[in-house]
Amino acid sequence: MQKIRIIIFLILLLCSVSSCYAEVNSSSSQLVASKEQGAHVYFQSGVAKGSIRDYVGAIADFSKAISIDGNLAQAYWARGLARAKVSDFKGAVEDFSQTIQINPNIKNAYYMRGLSRKEMNDFEGAIEDLNKEISFNPKNSYAYLNRGLCYKEISNFLAAIEDFNQVLSFDNKNAEAYYYKAGCEWQMNNYDAAIKDYTNVITLNPEYANAYFNRASIKWNLNDFSGAVQDYSHAIELNSKDSDAYFLRGISYIFIKDYQHAISDFEKAKNLSLTKEDYDKYEGIMELIKLVQSDGKVDSISSN
Repeated sequence: MQKIRIIIFLILLLCSVSSCYAEVNSSSSQLVASKEQGAHVYFQSGVAKGSIRDYVGAIADFSKAISIDGNLAQAYWARGLARAKVSDFKGAVEDFSQTIQINPNIKNAYYMRGLSRKEMNDFEGAIEDLNKEISFNPKNSYAYLNRGLCYKEISNFLAAIEDFNQVLSFDNKNAEAYYYKAGCEWQMNNYDAAIKDYTNVITLNPEYANAYFNRASIKWNLNDFSGAVQDYSHAIELNSKDSDAYFLRGISYIFIKDYQHAISDFEKAKNLSLTKEDYDKYEGIMELIKLVQSDGKVDSISSN
């Protein structure tokens, strides 16, 4: 009888212990579920704030999600985006790096870190990240475009041109790619190629003032002063406050011996320089006007 009582006691004890373990396991599961739910709530709140451009509020919410779940890769990724939006590129790089450490396959992490490094003028680091992005996604034209810009910044113009050409192979109507490619060709003294590319830009976007301005400057270097006058005139039509365009058109007029129009342009450039409080330029143009008046035997023409 005593033995039966002992056996019954042991059975009851085991059942009690099993029940305790079940309660503990249930509590742990609930805690984990609650933790994941809390991180998700803050993450979704951050996404909502980001969608209305409340990036500071979004950063705060993503940070709370990360404090609850330090392995939530998408929270680091989203916080990196928000930090980039407020120009905290150093913080963005840190967040994208953490994203990659947790999940190296998360979409666009290398691309976004590359863009942030580019903004920090870390062009070599940006190129490394954009290389990674291109290896994962060889049809990302924006990755080629931005890598080309990085190569351009470190004066690797040939590599930059290759990347811009790759962009154009995806989209032969990409005015930006033509524009930046033209700048590289210009740097390499390939003037004909640069003019051709700027012409493509203008064909695609007739209101691209800088394309007219740059094409005019190349024509000036090639002694095509009449062509330079035409392009500077287009640039001025699109941006009437461009003192450099007036000044350089005035110089071009001198070479074709149109002194009256030259002085008119110098007067406008002089007045714009005064408005911008660029007094050194103002004084320099004043002296130039006197020289032109003397050599060209023309009277001063007021732009007012």
